[in-house]
Amino acid sequence: MSRRRFLLALLGVASIVLCATFTLRPIPSNADPQRSSADVTAVLLNWARLSNVVSIVTELCSPQLATVMKKVVIWNNSPRPIGYNDFVDAHCPPTVLQIHNSQQNEYFQARFLACANASTPYCFIQDDDYLVKSEAIRSLRARVEDHDIYLLPPDEVLSSRLLSINSPSTKITFSFSWLGYGALIHRNHAVSFLSLLMRLGTSQEETRMADNYYSILRNSFPEIWTSAPIALSSEGAFTVGDAGVARNNKHIVAATKYLDSIVANASQAWPYVSRESRDFNHKLQRSPCLGRSCVLESNMRSLPDILDTFRTAGEIFDHQERLGMTLSEDITSTFLNYPLSHAVDADPQTSFRSVHNIADGDSLVLDLLDAGPDAVDWVWLVDADTAQVLRTSSYSHSTDRSSWIESRGSVSCRPSGSLEECRIPMHRARFFRMEYRHANLTFPWRIHETWLDT
Repeated sequence: MSRRRFLLALLGVASIVLCATFTLRPIPSNADPQRSSADVTAVLLNWARLSNVVSIVTELCSPQLATVMKKVVIWNNSPRPIGYNDFVDAHCPPTVLQIHNSQQNEYFQARFLACANASTPYCFIQDDDYLVKSEAIRSLRARVEDHDIYLLPPDEVLSSRLLSINSPSTKITFSFSWLGYGALIHRNHAVSFLSLLMRLGTSQEETRMADNYYSILRNSFPEIWTSAPIALSSEGAFTVGDAGVARNNKHIVAATKYLDSIVANASQAWPYVSRESRDFNHKLQRSPCLGRSCVLESNMRSLPDILDTFRTAGEIFDHQERLGMTLSEDITSTFLNYPLSHAVDADPQTSFRSVHNIADGDSLVLDLLDAGPDAVDWVWLVDADTAQVLRTSSYSHSTDRSSWIESRGSVSCRPSGSLEECRIPMHRARFFRMEYRHANLTFPWRIHETWLDT
């Protein structure tokens, strides 16, 4: 796509031309009725790892996502054309799969072009070297509100906290986050983001590296979930070595300069850029469950707060250095090796360990995304110390997260190998909360798994 066509597409003048470049297939009369309520378009870029893309498409087109995923768009940046026959093993209906063979490599701006052209209000974005499980995507869709949600592995969650600016006085609040590990974004955000790039007059190189600009120019703390996508082959990776890191940093700096310029010209109307900090607690930790659709949320203190001594977006790497100096080796190691996601990954061999010792006010909330069965047990697989804490904690449930009803049941624990399995009877609800309301202790939470059992 030429630069001129790209700019016209942003204005909406060339939307018909843009649509026409996709390989669209007629929808037969026997289209899957389940997908009539689906409202997400997945966007995948293909360059050199087609076998990875096929594996990802297999997951995206699975029956588990039939009520979520309406379309799967493959934007092929490779000079080698691809077609539906390349995806036979993915068993993706031709009514769902759309393939666009680009005339040239549009790099990462292609994600946003494809999303802006989607017929759904939401787009699921991911790279081709990771597999995101269907239950995590279902949880994203169930929880999405007026903001995007990013899935990040623990090391990238840490990086995002470091690459942040929190300066309400200058109206600059953001964290840099990558989209490629899995993100559910609003289509209208993609449209307004592309319009912003055009308004700023970004160069072709900057526009093609759009990923580096998306979260920064939003000027709002993103909702980040800690997760661990399944790694696929990374052969032919785009970002390699020091040169790749330097290129990314160059564009992160460019994005911050644009944001500082926008804020300095606040009297003008700018698309996409948030002007007011929304009421969102970026300190909470969240993780999607694996093996079932749910979300675990923790208010436990983990990483240090974003420093409030930096006033401009351009100070992002100064903030990274300064905040990084406050991280001890123990905090970093615990956060990276024992993340919250390990408590809901359906693997009892892994575990979540809180970065700090158990403290008064610590809580966990399990969101089933919908009301569950009439009677359930909330089950915990924990070490002996944590089992004792669970016995003294309080439990409640809620259908709307506004009104909570305390559980009157008692916690019972029994040995399970070297661990203990603890149960607390609960009533029908969507949200389940555990709270510790006693003196601070001298050891951390250690939770191998938690789930609801009917």
